[in-house]
Amino acid sequence: MTRIYICLVSFFFLSSTARLVAQATLSIEEVMTAVIENNYDLQAAKQNIEAAELLTSKYNRGYMPTMGINAGLGYNLNGVKTVYNFNFPDLNIQNIQAYNGNIGVSSSYLLYDGGQRHARNDKNLASLDIAQYQLENIQQQLSFSAAQIYYTIAQAVYNIDLLAESLDISKDRYKRAQTYYDYGNRNKVDVLNAEIDVSRDSLNLISVENDIENLKWQLNQLTLRGDTEYAVDTSFVLTYQLADPRELESTMLVANTELIALEKNIELVKYDEVIASKLNAPQIIANGAYNLNYQKNSSISQLDLNRTNGLNLGLSANWNILDGGQRKLQKQLATVDQQAAVIAYRNKENELVTQLNRLWNSYQNNLLTLRIEKQNIASNRVNFELVKSLYENGQQSSVEFRQAQLNLLTAQSQYYRARTGAKLIEVEMDFLLGK
Repeated sequence: MTRIYICLVSFFFLSSTARLVAQATLSIEEVMTAVIENNYDLQAAKQNIEAAELLTSKYNRGYMPTMGINAGLGYNLNGVKTVYNFNFPDLNIQNIQAYNGNIGVSSSYLLYDGGQRHARNDKNLASLDIAQYQLENIQQQLSFSAAQIYYTIAQAVYNIDLLAESLDISKDRYKRAQTYYDYGNRNKVDVLNAEIDVSRDSLNLISVENDIENLKWQLNQLTLRGDTEYAVDTSFVLTYQLADPRELESTMLVANTELIALEKNIELVKYDEVIASKLNAPQIIANGAYNLNYQKNSSISQLDLNRTNGLNLGLSANWNILDGGQRKLQKQLATVDQQAAVIAYRNKENELVTQLNRLWNSYQNNLLTLRIEKQNIASNRVNFELVKSLYENGQQSSVEFRQAQLNLLTAQSQYYRARTGAKLIEVEMDFLLGK
């Protein structure tokens, strides 16, 4: 039963490996393009940009005149009775019908408001800038998440290669142990140990294969791909090995989208203070109107027809001299908001500098690990080949052979883990640098 199980696991692994080889390679550039074009969160954020652009249109700037038309029709049925004190005949007329109508056109235009209109327009433009930087930040966050998943898949692919090599070694050891046992040179314990190690290595392979499948589905959630039949490019290079941390910090402070958005927010709050300072400014409005009124009465009325028309032009001004302290209150609130915006900017700046320094230290540790583990791989490779030779000659036990095998596997795994870890740090630094 155990042999059948091993054969089934081996078949699963071989079929999975064949499928991976046949898969087309999805590059990191293609992933970034798919995220930008397809991601739903990014599409929703673009709607906020459109809304902010509408607020900056000419129809929301206050420079367009307003015009209105009014009209009306009416019917009247009245009666008149007049009794005089002198020698005049009384007047008594009933059921007097009258038809009337009116039409008018009015228009107004704000000529001067102390600069409030201009300040509000500048504030809307600043809000649009902030929305665009926020969109860019969301795009960078999604790209950052996609890159993390992508390179984690690459790390898992490295693990598959290492575990596949380890499984081949365990299978060869199992065959040798079985042969030795059949000829009476080894006991059953060696065969069972080798069999267990084959099973363990096979299960590790299956586990990593499942991890890759799950990671691909996570990547698909960001790129909206519909299947996992693709491979990733594992031939990435490390680009920050010769970088200067001071230059990286300088670049981050001028290019980080979160910092830029917070800086724009300080500018936005300044406009609130400007608007508050102009709340009591006088306003001058130009007005114009044309009206036509018409009334036609019945023949029994004293007045048969009445029509009036006229054009009116004028200027009106209002100045709110005393507002109960509202302008002063608004200015104070704007000042508090501005101070809070500056504090938020400085806090984020300090946070990013700390984060960059932490990443740089971790990056250097990964580079050091790479150099050390590269030497360890060479040493463990030599040791493994020596132990393997002694084991085949019956001079080493299966336990020592397995330990040498695991030592080599661990050194290789730690090397690739450090390499992928360094790349993931580079991805995070790219995010901080606004790339």
